Amino acid sequence: MPRKHYVVIAMGCAGGMVMLDQTVVALALDPVARSLDLTTFVMQAIVLVYSLEMSACTPVGAMASRRFGLLRTFRFGTVVFTLGSGLCGLAPGGDAAEPYLLTMRVVQGLGAALMLPVATTLISNVYEEHERGRALARYAGLAQVFYVLGPVLGAVLIESLGWRSVFLANVPVGALTLWAIARARVPKEAPGGTFTLGQPVAVVLSLGTFIFGLYQCGVWGITDGRTITALLLGALALSLTARFVLRSPHPIVDLRLLRIGPYAVEVALTFLLQAAQLVLLVHGTLFLRQAMGLSLRDTGLCLLPLVTSLAAGTFLSGYLLDRSGSIRVPALLGLTLAVGGAVAWTLALPGGEYGPQVPGMVLAGLGMGLPVPALSAEMMRSVPADKRTDASVVRQTFRQLGGAIGLAGVGAAVLGANADASDQAGVITASAAVVAFLMAGCVLVVALLVATVKLPRARTRGRSARP
Repeated sequence: MPRKHYVVIAMGCAGGMVMLDQTVVALALDPVARSLDLTTFVMQAIVLVYSLEMSACTPVGAMASRRFGLLRTFRFGTVVFTLGSGLCGLAPGGDAAEPYLLTMRVVQGLGAALMLPVATTLISNVYEEHERGRALARYAGLAQVFYVLGPVLGAVLIESLGWRSVFLANVPVGALTLWAIARARVPKEAPGGTFTLGQPVAVVLSLGTFIFGLYQCGVWGITDGRTITALLLGALALSLTARFVLRSPHPIVDLRLLRIGPYAVEVALTFLLQAAQLVLLVHGTLFLRQAMGLSLRDTGLCLLPLVTSLAAGTFLSGYLLDRSGSIRVPALLGLTLAVGGAVAWTLALPGGEYGPQVPGMVLAGLGMGLPVPALSAEMMRSVPADKRTDASVVRQTFRQLGGAIGLAGVGAAVLGANADASDQAGVITASAAVVAFLMAGCVLVVALLVATVKLPRARTRGRSARP
């Protein structure tokens, strides 16, 4: 095997671990909550803190890659993610369980944030231009295999070895990733650039404060003085952080790119899609497991229509974009299907039967998968060539931030709608799950309206854009 193919294997395994985490951890939430006696608040926070750390630290990964080199950053991120995963699987019981598990999820999020921003760049650096597209497709396909197999694989692991196994399973995959990248013998880059702690700390603290206030709405109430104070402080901190980053001679993330109209619209749509997708995945899984009382294996199997149709949508996206020549085709078609699917799925929930949910799952998954790769391609066309790396970092940051804010906002609504006894037992009632689905559907409607009004009606070739 040519050595550069080991780069694709390493990047695919790394991306696969991150994608696997989404489906497997969603499936493990109920067993984790029951085993460690966690509340609904903490159960949802297990996913939330991971998404928050990824969104806050993705620019850190880009800054680290410029300062220490792509290879060193990727290796370090892989070690951090693998270590965090393994330590999650060793979570203790009792009062220490909550802070320990949440801390290790933060460690996992940091590792993922260091790995992902450099993956496509590493592949692009070792492959010639004429073979780069196929290499990137193989990388994406390998990661998608992890995503699709996640529910069934996770169910088998949990039933056979317990919930800890889904975290411990990342340890051999992480080891395989490090072995593959070592076999590739990618040349190390000379250190360069700058790395400062001021901007990363400001980003993490400001985002953390705002999302904490948003999530606490479900506990304190939206009109509570503590909620209002936390939200105002978070909003003020975010505003000051944005000014700090914009005025820095070496910004951690180039927010000036958002002044490019088409690019800003495409980033906003990616943000909204990730918010809805993560909510539907997490709460759809919990509904099957808790409200319908399915076994873990049945829950994993029942998620297949959602994850396979989502993967199919991502593969079809580029084809539709190339055939039509317009971003509006995959974006509007996808969002229309996603809205219809979310509505159909929501309407099927009160009946408590699985069969009527399947059409909604398929439509929602296909619809949410169709726009994202096409939007990514158009983002790169919307910015100058020398800004594409920065544009990719901004996109990835806002994508993960969409998931974090979506989970926080919907999580707060679910906590408010859930019965107190159910909160303490770590169970989300069927009526509270419907609230989550309704909010995700509303987010998709907003995305469809934005796409209809703001997306360009034809692809523009050779456009020169300046932030």
